[in-house]
This record gives sequence, structure tokens and C-alpha cells, in this order.
Amino acid sequence: MRFSTLTYPKGHNNQWELTFKALGWNDDTVERFWSVFCKINQSSTGQVTISEFLTFFSLDRSKYVEKCFLYFDAAGGKSIDFLEFIVSVWNICTLKIDTLANFTFDLYDLDSDGELSLPEIERMVLELYGNVGRLNGIGKKILDNVNSFAEERGGFLNQTSFTVYTMNHSMLLFPAFQIQRVSNMDE
Repeated sequence: MRFSTLTYPKGHNNQWELTFKALGWNDDTVERFWSVFCKINQSSTGQVTISEFLTFFSLDRSKYVEKCFLYFDAAGGKSIDFLEFIVSVWNICTLKIDTLANFTFDLYDLDSDGELSLPEIERMVLELYGNVGRLNGIGKKILDNVNSFAEERGGFLNQTSFTVYTMNHSMLLFPAFQIQRVSNMDE
């Protein structure tokens, strides 16, 4: 089946249809996402690659964006199908600052111990702001500030303290908000 058609092939995949119904998405919502998915999927394979995703949304490739994309890729094939795309974009676009903080916390709690250590925090800032941003400018200021906040709490941040920090220092997650903004299907 070619995936270049801009009309969603209703009934094409029963698993998808059941998911859409369970989430309460109507045909118009699915059609809208399908249209965007087909525009992104220039290769017409039915799988969006990270390169296609970055190009369509005019995003710079960063470790954070790569982590998000791999998180979206539930099947682990280094590309996302329509179901993964619609669920992921829907989730990213509807996250509030606290849930975006939780999402980011989970991405960087590398050892899954429920805490971000100073090295995990540094890696997060590096991947959000890049090497240049970490070493000077806003990235360095953010890293210094979040490290100071963590040191006051024993050298780590649990999920609650991380959420509190991000609620009062939203610039930490500014690159994540940029992804959310460009992915917003309502614009």
C-alpha cells in the first residue's frame, strides 16, 4: 500500500482504529494527522525517519530531539509509523510544564533510580543546549543554577524537586517547548 495518499485509509489497520476509538479521536482528527504524516513521509514508506521529521518541523538535530524521537519509536525500528506518530505528537502537544518536566526527567534518569544526579543533570543540559550552550551563554547559566539547586538537596534532584525547579525556571526546558511549539497541529 502506498502511503502518499492524503486521505486516511479507514479500516486499514484494526489496531490503529481501536486505539483511535479508545482515545476518543474522531475521523477529522485522524484525517488531519494522516495528512501531516503523509507530507512528512517523503519516501512514502509508511515510516517516518528522524531526518524526515527534522526536515518537516525545521528542527536542528540534537541529542534531546533524538531521545524524544527514539522514545516515540515504540517498536524500536528507528522510524515511526502512523500510530506512533499520532500518539507521540498528540502527547507532546498536550503536555503542560509539569508533565513535560516528568517526561524529560524520565529521559534523563539513566539508571532509573528516581533521581537525577549531577552527571545526569549535566548530560541533560548538554543535550538540551548543545556543547556551545553548555560552555557559555544561557546553557552555562542554566547548568550552574540547576546544579546549585541540586547541591542544596544533597547533589541530586528527585522528580518532585525537578518539577518544582522547572516550574520556577522554565528556560531549562526551553528547547523542549520549541519542539512542542513546532509540532502543534493547531497552528
